Formats: sequence, C-alpha cells, structure tokens
Amino acid sequence: MASHDPGMRRAIISVLTGATLVLPVQARAQDVDAAGAGVPAVSVSYNAAIVSDYRFRGLSYTNRKPAVQGGADLSFRSGWFVGTWLSSLANYGGSHVEVDLYGGYAGTTGDWSYSGTVLGYAYPGGRDTNYVELQSTLGHTIGPVSATLTMAYTPDQWNTDRDNLYTGLAANIAILGTPLTASASVGRENGSYDEKWDWSAGLSCTIDKLQLSASYIDSNYKGALEAGRNGRATALLSVKAIF
Repeated sequence: MASHDPGMRRAIISVLTGATLVLPVQARAQDVDAAGAGVPAVSVSYNAAIVSDYRFRGLSYTNRKPAVQGGADLSFRSGWFVGTWLSSLANYGGSHVEVDLYGGYAGTTGDWSYSGTVLGYAYPGGRDTNYVELQSTLGHTIGPVSATLTMAYTPDQWNTDRDNLYTGLAANIAILGTPLTASASVGRENGSYDEKWDWSAGLSCTIDKLQLSASYIDSNYKGALEAGRNGRATALLSVKAIF
C-alpha cells in the first residue's frame, strides 16, 4: 500500500467517522431447514452515507471535510460474501473517488467469529493508486463484551515498494438495561507508515434502526503539512440508519 499524503486520501468502510446516514434495503431468498424454520439463502443490503470527516486507521482521507458514501453487500447462507463500497475523498493521485470491491468468507464457532477477506481499492482517474489488501478477523463474545482482532496485510505491489501490516484490536461493551454501547480500539501500522498508532473511544445509542454515536479518534502520526493535521485528535459524531 502506498503511503498516502493528505489531499490524496483513500476511504474504506468506517463506523467511527463523522455524521453517517446509512440507508440499506434488504431482499432475501428464503429456504427452509429440516425444522421448518425460515433460513435466508441470500441476503442483499444497500447503504448510503454522509460523513462529516472520513477517518480510516486514525487518519482523515477527506482533509477533515465531509464525504458521500454508499455500497452494496451480498451474503450467502454458506458464509461467503461479496460487496462493493465507494466514497468521495480529497484528491488522491488525481482521483476524487474510491471504489472498493471485496469478497470473502465469514463464520462462527460458539462464541467465536472469524472472517477472511480480499479487498481491492480502485481510484478512477488516479495514477499508480490502486492496490489489493488481504484481511482477517477473529472475534470473541463474553456476555455483553465483544472483542475483535483484525490483521490487514498489503503485499508489495505496483504502487509501492514496501509491504504493509496493520493490526488492530477493538472492543464493544453493551451497557445492560440501556440502548447504549461503549467502544474502544487501538491499532498499529508499519510499512507504508513507520510505527503508526491510532486509538479511539466512543459511545453509541441504538433505537430501532437508528444508531447515534460520538467518538474520539487520535493517532501518533506527525507527517508534514496537511498529513500531520489529518492525523490529529478529533471528536466525531455519527447518525446511521440500518435496514
């Protein structure tokens, strides 16, 4: 993965970024299991969003300005899934939009969950900007607490001469008796960035299909000019509708 300078940021799926509005629509083909219960064979969802400041791994990819986002996901009862997602962003190599294509497999075993995903990032109109990332997650739930370990590896490709590895740990704690969930995360990235750390803490409230959240995000990134500014601490608000 190339080291992106501010003003040329990529965007990826985010929950802890500024004001977000997601409008998914689901269509399901139903099968019937041996017990006669309805089991979705295929689940399709769509989403659209507006964010006040798109942050990914501690850095703003919109120069701390809003972005318009949207996507679609197709998941199968077997555990396989594919999807696409796009976002407007600040100028990145001549491109002002990112288009993500991804696919993989996800499953659960008891209180454990796992996934493996191949993600492709494309920047229409950009020069030497596209790349592919391999990502895996492992999650565990104990009562109201769920934790997820994420590892994302980007091998040496046509737009960079260095491998990149990001490792992140996130936790969510449901506050019993309320619609509130507290969250926290920390991550380390090395390769495209040298020993970059990011961390966040937030609180969300879910009411029916509406999720409101506020979060604090920061990093130790001290790049020159706009790069350093885009890694500074910020408070983010989010409004998201899920269907």
